[in-house]
Amino acid sequence: MVNEFDHDADPREILIRWHLASGVDALLDEMPHDRFNEAPPTETLSTTKEIKSSPRPASKPVSSPRTASAPILASGSSDEWVQKAEQHAAAASSLSELRAALENFEGIALKRTARSLLMADEANTDGLVILGDLPEADDERSGEIFSGRAGVLLDQMLGAIGLSREALALTMAVPWRPPGNRAPTTQELATLTPFLKRQLELLRPKLILSFGTSGAQMIAERSETILKLRGQWLDVPLGEKIVPMLVSFGPGHLLRHPAQKQFAWRDLKLLRERLTTIDA
Repeated sequence: MVNEFDHDADPREILIRWHLASGVDALLDEMPHDRFNEAPPTETLSTTKEIKSSPRPASKPVSSPRTASAPILASGSSDEWVQKAEQHAAAASSLSELRAALENFEGIALKRTARSLLMADEANTDGLVILGDLPEADDERSGEIFSGRAGVLLDQMLGAIGLSREALALTMAVPWRPPGNRAPTTQELATLTPFLKRQLELLRPKLILSFGTSGAQMIAERSETILKLRGQWLDVPLGEKIVPMLVSFGPGHLLRHPAQKQFAWRDLKLLRERLTTIDA
């Protein structure tokens, strides 16, 4: 088995694996075609006379049922929902209580379209917390954080610096997968922020490795792109403590952009050096 994090692997094999991960599993032709340069089909005139149809009697409009793709929230302004989120999150004294608070909270429409709520379990940690950006499709199907091919790559990344997922905590900045894998809205991130902060307070990490930009925006108030944020240590206030957080590319991103594995490897070495100083 080829190590997905090995940037010396055959680029052709990496490209094939990337296509498979993206759902490209069927060949249409042996040669590529530029569909934009093809001549449009010529229009033919019909030799038959146009038959005018008699107007039909108007029928009563039928109301279409509301689908789950466009859930409607309970009444209330966005600021009110953020305040309610802060109250619900602060009242949770354990991760299980926080999970129940999220499940019962009505201010997030994402939970009505997602299949799984993905957050850290009850295991506490005094070391490293890995904060994912958004759940992948495999995560939602399995109900497990960093599953599928992204999970295999994460295990390889951790193993390269002498770590394993069993010795740390895994969670997601956004616990539900947005429909169509879209980016979360600013309002969704703002409403979820109190729950994420409380979750990290309960986990009590010494360091945070954040994949993507959602975590940096929610708990470090940074809005730069991942290309500007990666490789940076950010200060995250958690209660009375300031916890260092390193931003990097997540395994799902690296499967889609394998050329950026070299930068992720640099970030992993920074993490390993920082862990060494903390454990010393």
